[in-house]
Amino acid sequence: MCRLVAYAGPSLPVRAPLFEGAHSLYRQSWEPRELRSGSVNADGWGAAWWTGSTREPLRIARAEPIWYDPEVESLLSGVRGEVIQATLRNATPGLPVDRAGLLPLVRDDWTFSLNGWIPEFRAKHMRALRAPLTDERYARLEGASDAETMFLRLLDALDAGSAPVPAMRALVAEIDGRVAGAAESALTLVLASADGVYTLHTSAGGSIHNSLYLATRVPWAAGGSVLASEPLDPAVEWTAVPPGSAVVQHRDGRVELTR
Repeated sequence: MCRLVAYAGPSLPVRAPLFEGAHSLYRQSWEPRELRSGSVNADGWGAAWWTGSTREPLRIARAEPIWYDPEVESLLSGVRGEVIQATLRNATPGLPVDRAGLLPLVRDDWTFSLNGWIPEFRAKHMRALRAPLTDERYARLEGASDAETMFLRLLDALDAGSAPVPAMRALVAEIDGRVAGAAESALTLVLASADGVYTLHTSAGGSIHNSLYLATRVPWAAGGSVLASEPLDPAVEWTAVPPGSAVVQHRDGRVELTR
């Protein structure tokens, strides 16, 4: 399992969603409380953000644990974003731990993170799930991860005219049809663009789900919304996102939660 945080709202230092709070994302790298599997999130980390009028995200990603470089917090204090997505990686067993799998992934004007996994992805599902990719997207594959495959499938769906949340629901339904009865997996999908963050909190092949929380009154968040795998600060009111829900965090601070 991975740990993640997403912010959308007024501009703030990129360091804030990663390092603020008594149980910050940074702290969750070695002391997570709600992992479904594993004990630490030390297989790399990354953050992506948008600022000003640019549509293309900026990104930093490292294959080492986030605590490996003591200058990271200072570095991220000097940049700002209105949409920020950050992820700590806990690699799926059987998948390589390399830069191609570092989250959030970035392609075109979008970023993507996956908290979860497709069971037996490489052995049973990789070829079939990659087959519908357009030639252009297939040629851009860099690794062998389920996350990258899902991301490129979603980008093809967006290009074909789908909206983000319906595209994610359709893809998860396809995966569920492949694994149902044989395995089950929690799946939390996070797509982000300059306009905001689109998250689907669901599962495939069963009823297990990852932890996910939403807060709209976070002192350091300048009036924006914060979505996180685990509450970042016990002094803040966090709402558990119901299984099967979609959360849309708009850049202007608005939040939509739908079932």
